[in-house]
Amino acid sequence: METCSSINTPTVATRLRHLHSYLFAVLAVVVSCCLDRTCSWTPDVSSKSYITYDTTIPAFFGNSTDYFKLLAQDENSILIGARNALYNISLERLIENPRQRIMWTSSDAHRELCTLKGKLDQDCQNYIRVYARVNANRIMICGTNSYKPLCRYYNVLPSDGSIAYDNNEMEASGRCPYNPLHNSTYVYSDGQLYSATVADFSGADPLIYREPLRTGQYDNKQLNQPAFVSSVEHNGYVLFFFREVAIEYMNCGKSIYSRVSRVCKNDKGGLHPLNDRWTSFLKARLNCSIPGEYPFYFDEIQSTTNAISGIYGGDNTQIIYAIMTTPDNAIGGSAVCAFSIQDILDTFEGPFKSQKDMHSNWLQVPQNQIPEPRPGKCVDDSRTLPKASINFVKMNTLMDQSVNSLHSRPIFTRVSLLYRLSAIAVDPQVKALDGNTYDVIFVGTNDGKVIKFVNILSSNSTDEVKTVVISETQAFPVGTKVNEMTISRKNKKLIVISNGKIISLPLSNCNEHEYKSCRKCLELQDPYCAWDDVNRDCREVEDAQAVGFSMDKLYQSLDGASVNEICKRYDHRQHKTEDNDIYTRVDGSGYAEKERSSDSKNVVIIQTKTRGTVSSVGPIDIDNEITMTSIEGNELTNRIGANHYHHKTDTLVKEDLAFASSGWMFYILLIAFSLIIGVVIGFVISRQFNKNNPFPGSEHRNQLNWHPTKQFSMQNRTSGGKDVNLLMNTNTNQYHTQQQAIVQQLQQHHQNNMKDNIDFDFKDRSVECKNSTENLEKDISKGMGTLQKTRQLKTFKP
Repeated sequence: METCSSINTPTVATRLRHLHSYLFAVLAVVVSCCLDRTCSWTPDVSSKSYITYDTTIPAFFGNSTDYFKLLAQDENSILIGARNALYNISLERLIENPRQRIMWTSSDAHRELCTLKGKLDQDCQNYIRVYARVNANRIMICGTNSYKPLCRYYNVLPSDGSIAYDNNEMEASGRCPYNPLHNSTYVYSDGQLYSATVADFSGADPLIYREPLRTGQYDNKQLNQPAFVSSVEHNGYVLFFFREVAIEYMNCGKSIYSRVSRVCKNDKGGLHPLNDRWTSFLKARLNCSIPGEYPFYFDEIQSTTNAISGIYGGDNTQIIYAIMTTPDNAIGGSAVCAFSIQDILDTFEGPFKSQKDMHSNWLQVPQNQIPEPRPGKCVDDSRTLPKASINFVKMNTLMDQSVNSLHSRPIFTRVSLLYRLSAIAVDPQVKALDGNTYDVIFVGTNDGKVIKFVNILSSNSTDEVKTVVISETQAFPVGTKVNEMTISRKNKKLIVISNGKIISLPLSNCNEHEYKSCRKCLELQDPYCAWDDVNRDCREVEDAQAVGFSMDKLYQSLDGASVNEICKRYDHRQHKTEDNDIYTRVDGSGYAEKERSSDSKNVVIIQTKTRGTVSSVGPIDIDNEITMTSIEGNELTNRIGANHYHHKTDTLVKEDLAFASSGWMFYILLIAFSLIIGVVIGFVISRQFNKNNPFPGSEHRNQLNWHPTKQFSMQNRTSGGKDVNLLMNTNTNQYHTQQQAIVQQLQQHHQNNMKDNIDFDFKDRSVECKNSTENLEKDISKGMGTLQKTRQLKTFKP
């Protein structure tokens, strides 16, 4: 039962005092913990490798305002909707087929009308957002058309595959969004288009639509400010995934929940006046949370995969992976949860949730109040349903139970203040050497990263999974959001899509140089990769199978338990080197020759061009490399500390590198704490000083006091008639008389043509001056301070 209670709102001053106390308490705890080294931050699962952004990979370029959207895919190509165009791009090299490009621009009248409605020129374009294959020789596409959506039909010529417009056009309100950035989705099935979008220019009328049926207009019990994410067809149903403002939580404030809704494909609507309304629309909450006494929820769904068939938990079933995040104003967290299609359908067969009136809580509907036949159930002809069932499902579309994720917890979580997960793609059921199948999952972020991970089932329990993050790739420049991703199994490529660029990444990195050792290859725990014991190389399993390679010479250790057993034959192999080993300085300053010594140990320190790779190769462990590009702050601390560096006089490597790298956070916190204490002490002293001296400077009556709002001038009458302005305090009479005396002194020395430089001699009180007016003008032009000029003038005696 949802309940809320009112609380007394504290004053602003009270909140500030509590906040200051809390901050100082937290800082004191952190500093005390770091001083005795007894506390540590538990990070997320670290990646096995980090790959930097590479500009040489295949790419298809557009503009950032093209707003690329993946519309369809086959084995050889993908269709991308963009501004005024539909592109057909090959998956092998990301090269466009110009013969199958469709260009469709808005008319001048539509663009002018869009501009008059207050939209920008870049918005008043035609963004292709819907594609449907009607039959083998006919397609339908829909575009925003300058905020007046339209659909067109095209014929595909079988001779050369070119496309021709057949002059058939229709309005697309409810089928296609008005705004190219609006979160919309659709499914084309059995000749019908099921869409989830908005039906008006302002976007205030969201709907799930299949002509002529739609959800209730302006009915927040059915759809309450939704953001649609994806849609899936399954077994006579169409499932829509979206996030919306939770109507059942409105009594407690405002919160956004993730939803899954269901409609029947054979729904024909109800009797008049409900002949254009769904009779099978139901929705339920998706529960992606970390369990506990107070579960931590990831409430906002961002992206999903299509339905994936495979063996999960010992059963052959279909699941959907979804990215869920925390709200924007909360802790920056993201998670990947898996939901079973069957669990979703079972939830729609459970109890309903309703609200008696607008001031009541949302409660489960008693079973005896549910009419027969069951509301929302698929029937042969929905127009024969009784009014009681139709009215019930119109007012009670929400299910009481939520859909729990597989394993009742996320399979991957990431907490970061810099980015959140935004897109997902899965290569399902990759078969490993042990005969088991694994889903290799790729997730993109709104900061240009692509993270690859796999989940390994524990040998002790079928419900416990272990997440292995294989790699992180900076696919796009930092700040570029990954909007969509898809996989081409034929080309072994991952296609990554942003607003204005498309790139392809390899599914595996087995052939990279850093994995050429047995231990490094197996520690990667990548189902694609295996150690070739014959050629002593890390290679892809599929490539080895394609050439008929003997599988008993390939080794994998996805659980990481047998790495030492497999690679121990290489660990004890002695590799002798000459005394003149060559190594590079860690600071990248160049090569240096090792000092000759009869008892010196063989140590090689290498740095590469990209960020640097530090590896320690000794006679005991030749595989003990540390790649600095693949280690973030806390990981670098933990892994560098485990290596022993032999000191060399020619390098900048210190023996206490581990201690320095592990203690840098302590020094930063200590400095921050000292700064805060200094600011507080300075503030208290300044308050006390101001209290004792209400008029600063009044006790120093022998000095000139300057105020920025007052200007003071002194005329120096010379033969040339020049005026010299100085900043002096004319409000004090004693300095006014002194100014007149100084003027007379300057005039007298000017007439006597004395020396150019004013020279003060405090011993004999003699003053020599020549052309003082010019010197004063020069001093003023040089920006001499007022106080300095005043002190010079005070030394003159009349």
